[in-house]
Amino acid sequence: MSSHNMYARPFWGRLLFICLISATLFIAVTGFKPVKDEMIAPAKPTEKGFARELDSIMSHNLVVDTDETRCLALNIYWEARSESLDGQLAVAGVTMNRVADKKFPDTICGVVQQSKSTQQLHRCQFSWWCDGKKDDPRELQAWRNAQQLARLYLAGIYQDPTHNAKWYHADYVTPFWAERMEKTASIGHHIFYREQETQTASLY
Repeated sequence: MSSHNMYARPFWGRLLFICLISATLFIAVTGFKPVKDEMIAPAKPTEKGFARELDSIMSHNLVVDTDETRCLALNIYWEARSESLDGQLAVAGVTMNRVADKKFPDTICGVVQQSKSTQQLHRCQFSWWCDGKKDDPRELQAWRNAQQLARLYLAGIYQDPTHNAKWYHADYVTPFWAERMEKTASIGHHIFYREQETQTASLY
């Protein structure tokens, strides 16, 4: 056995031992933990990314039903145009949660235009639809934002921030049904709820 091999093995053994000790001390001091891939959540786009995201989506030939997109955009506009991005996303989320629920109409326009009575004002699920006023948006920038957000939401760029809520009300009122519901979120000037299964029928 050569003298080179005699000294090489102890050297590499000591080096490995030092590395293990250093790694152990680093974890103990910093609290470092490896991050698993599934724990890494994608960053949510901001308001400034609206136009860029829309261009990206349209460049991939996204096909979205025009009438359905308009209905979602109108609901966002009339229900939440003065709200933050999250506030507008929340209205979009509630709308789409209802579409996915068999107790509601299975189209966006059907959900947005759902009413208890076609003969009375303010008897719709979303009051702007039957308030007796014109539904044409007048604030052009807010309307453009609502249309963009509707497209982005339907494309899956954004997710529902309400935790599957199907009901909400303004934070300055307390409707009779709220106490029987499960609160899921408070976003902007709206409070969001999931209905309890035993109470669902009485809300229609």
